[in-house]
Amino acid sequence: MEQTVRPGLRILVGAGCFIDAAAALRIVARLPGGFLAGLGGVLVEESDMLATCQIPRQLVVSASGATAMAPSLSQVRALLKSDARAFQKSLARTADPTGAGWVFAQDKGELVGTALRAAAGWDVLVIGYRQVHQIPGKIVILESASSPRDAVTAVSDRVAKNLSADRVVFSVDHEGDKITAVQPSDTFQFKSLDQALKALTRTNAQAVLVDLENGPVHKLADLARLLEVARCPLVVFGTSGLNTLLEHSTQIPPRPNGNGQNDTS
Repeated sequence: MEQTVRPGLRILVGAGCFIDAAAALRIVARLPGGFLAGLGGVLVEESDMLATCQIPRQLVVSASGATAMAPSLSQVRALLKSDARAFQKSLARTADPTGAGWVFAQDKGELVGTALRAAAGWDVLVIGYRQVHQIPGKIVILESASSPRDAVTAVSDRVAKNLSADRVVFSVDHEGDKITAVQPSDTFQFKSLDQALKALTRTNAQAVLVDLENGPVHKLADLARLLEVARCPLVVFGTSGLNTLLEHSTQIPPRPNGNGQNDTS
């Protein structure tokens, strides 16, 4: 029987722990069912954390700013196992109401690079980051002034509406010829990525959307810096463009096809 390809986006969520994954899935869940063609998750055992756990009496700083002893390697392994179970349950809860299939895998490495390698063949990568603000923030598009992308705008509009959040655009024009005195009230123009990131540090954002193919973020280091500055989930389009710079070592089950099954083609 001929199978019909399910319309919509194939979305992969990458995170270093379940709390971060849950924040990303909250964004994905606000998309209408028709937007989601397949859902995946990759839980990344971050190399720095594993190395820290093997240093005797090593102190770490928590997300709240408190100092504590680093957990042992066995404690981290147990936590990752628990996080993996919770991650899979949340993937199912998010995908099942839409009829989309879902897959899950675990890997080791640096979060952003490992998640990008896993995202080869997917339409969108969402990198998780736990909520740090008590008051919900804005949905931010970070785009190049010379090549904005309609798909990014459409997704941001839906997410902002369903979260009752304001949407703003950070537009970067490296040449300076697109910057105008008159601009929409929700658009902020910058001459460089550095200027935009500096403004983002002063912005309470729930999610930042960016397209790697159209810019202004093109490099792995810039994407990692964006995650650090934004301190919220990143919704990343155009991942195939950056994957050419990475070694494809991450193994993840094939993305689901339109019938909720793994695509092995």
